Amino acid sequence: MSNFRFGRNTPKEIDDSITNITPLNTKNSRNSIWRQFEKFCGERKYVFDGNTSTEKLAFILKDWGYNMKKVDGNDYKEAVIKTMWNFDPFVDLEFKGSRNARDAKRRNLQIQPEKRKTSSSILTLEEYNKILKIYNEDTPDGLQKMFFYVAGLELAWRGCEGVNVTIKHFKEESDNCGLPTGRIEYNCIFYKTAQGGSHKLTDSKWLATNTTDPRICPVRLYKKMLSKRGKHITTDRLFLTPNPAWREPSSVGWFKNSPVGRNEMGKWTRTAAEEIGIDKKKKKISNHSLRSTAVSQLAKAGVGEEQLIKITGHANTFSIKPYLQLDGDHHYQMIDKLRANSTAMEESNNKSTNCAPSALVQMSKNIVTTSPSTQTPVNYYNCTIINYNS
Repeated sequence: MSNFRFGRNTPKEIDDSITNITPLNTKNSRNSIWRQFEKFCGERKYVFDGNTSTEKLAFILKDWGYNMKKVDGNDYKEAVIKTMWNFDPFVDLEFKGSRNARDAKRRNLQIQPEKRKTSSSILTLEEYNKILKIYNEDTPDGLQKMFFYVAGLELAWRGCEGVNVTIKHFKEESDNCGLPTGRIEYNCIFYKTAQGGSHKLTDSKWLATNTTDPRICPVRLYKKMLSKRGKHITTDRLFLTPNPAWREPSSVGWFKNSPVGRNEMGKWTRTAAEEIGIDKKKKKISNHSLRSTAVSQLAKAGVGEEQLIKITGHANTFSIKPYLQLDGDHHYQMIDKLRANSTAMEESNNKSTNCAPSALVQMSKNIVTTSPSTQTPVNYYNCTIINYNS
């Protein structure tokens, strides 16, 4: 037994341990930013040593914050500049001027349509159903993509979430008697990592049987995907690289023993949208569009924000505001109702001069002071039940 109560790890060992748990993408991003900063300082002939003052460093960072450029000399997009500032020196109080320079640069870029950040557009239900009809579930690629689009919508997956999904994130649900309920529970805490980095996803979501249209039943598609995983598959990633020779008698199976790459999966929804005729110049379509579509459609169907965050996994309702997008039809419906109410109010005012005092008071009560508990709420969204068969 050791005579020491506490650990004896050296600072280097501690730093190595921290490095080992840092995601590879984060490491690459940080290294890329520092390389560009070093090139910037070399071009400006800035030199750092032990005598470099904080004031000089603040001036250099302010210069970098406003004048950072791409290799070809063009400006970065506004969101890229924000990301490139996410490293330690910029958070210190002494470098407030540097942050102000960054903010000024971002504000200038936000004026330019090609530089400003745009959210992923929602898909209409018609567009979504067209995408589902592209694929044939009796092929490796078709089966995976059908499940991806159905699960991505019903579980409100983030854009890159599908890449990291494993078979250990799913578990068949059973009732108190141990009998299967027909639903499949999805929760990232079934495995080692959770959504949102260190934030645990405490609320489960479920894949439910679709009895209306079994063709797009997520439970059935998921079980079919599992049945097509050959014995040679050792990775627990759900989405695998299709085997081009899957039809051959000597083939090992539908899929290779390798996950679908992040860049490859990132193209799925955008490519499908182009295939059904969506103009990518008018609508920004990405895998994240499935999440935006889910939130927007549920909101239009009357689901409250407190219930929506149970689906999205957000900590509070403020985070789902960017997802609530109105399409053209719903915008026109809201404007029509607004104009109709305005016209009715104007007609009432015109008639008020001929009303008896008691009638005027009653009209005022009907228009202004009706109790919320008895007043019929205006359904601006013209709520309907989502029908995937349309």
